[in-house]
Amino acid sequence: MDNVIETIRAAIAPDATTEARAAGAHACRAVIAALEPSSQSTPPVTAGSPATPADAPQQIPVAAIAAALRGQSPDMLIDLAIAKLRSLVPADAHAATTVPKINIPLVPVRKS
Repeated sequence: MDNVIETIRAAIAPDATTEARAAGAHACRAVIAALEPSSQSTPPVTAGSPATPADAPQQIPVAAIAAALRGQSPDMLIDLAIAKLRSLVPADAHAATTVPKINIPLVPVRKS
């Protein structure tokens, strides 16, 4: 367990390398997995590099995100979505001043 804590300490140092940060993140995930009841077993953590290569894409825990959002009110979810979308817009972007109108011509239908 001391090796895991030392790995995390090395990862949060200001001058930590990307490999050290990846190893620290892996150690943190292993500690969280060990604390939470789960049906999946996780491999033991070593102080070395993570089990997956650094170039491998990170998997998003969709089930955990869905479970966290399930109990929230719809208004809070909409506010969260709006805040996320606003954070994606550049700060120097201008709001649209006019909204284009849609002109749908009505076509008369002949009755036979």
